[in-house]
Amino acid sequence: MKIGYLPSQLMSAVIVPLVKCKTGDLSDVDNYRAITLSNSISKIIESLLFDTIETVDDIDDYQFGFQKNVSTAMCTDVFKSTVDYYHRNGSHVFCCFIDFKKAFDQVDYWLLFCKLIDSNNSQLCCAAIRLLAFWYSHQQVFVRWQNTYSDCFNLARGVRQSGILSPYLFKLYVRDLLKVVVKLCIGCNIAEWFINILAYADDIGPLLEGFTMFTRYNRQGSG
Repeated sequence: MKIGYLPSQLMSAVIVPLVKCKTGDLSDVDNYRAITLSNSISKIIESLLFDTIETVDDIDDYQFGFQKNVSTAMCTDVFKSTVDYYHRNGSHVFCCFIDFKKAFDQVDYWLLFCKLIDSNNSQLCCAAIRLLAFWYSHQQVFVRWQNTYSDCFNLARGVRQSGILSPYLFKLYVRDLLKVVVKLCIGCNIAEWFINILAYADDIGPLLEGFTMFTRYNRQGSG
């Protein structure tokens, strides 16, 4: 950790494609979920690094994913209670549901590491980030399909699927997005508490008061 280095054996992983919908098109690449299998020692290292790089922010109150003692049910309850409050007071609510496509795979991990440094610039944290930067930029992955293995290749972006650190890293990655929306002070608020955005992992729902249309969008186009 002091010199920011890991042996290659610890940075290798196997990607196993799993079918999302068995009744769907099995030739469609989007019908598969990539699960990464890592060795046990790498998971121990991630567990140790977690205590070093973890930070807490008030804006995390708007993020219901990847946190203890919260759930999708709680996120849904806050959403429904907010909408009911405005309906009872004679107002409509407009909400846009955003579901980022392949969110973990699209993370720019160099931007992520900059965010990590900004959130905690202690000497120990910087050493952990340097180790993560080496790990991510030198990781070797294979694809296993039944009993056949592909050639190894590098990943230019994304956080490690099934990694212990990955949920926290993604939460920190989108933290600034939630913070910007909340600080706009536009949208639903109850008792001067703005509830203008709610998130569960990569599912994000901005709430605005005064409209009647409900719709759904994804990052790639219209919903």
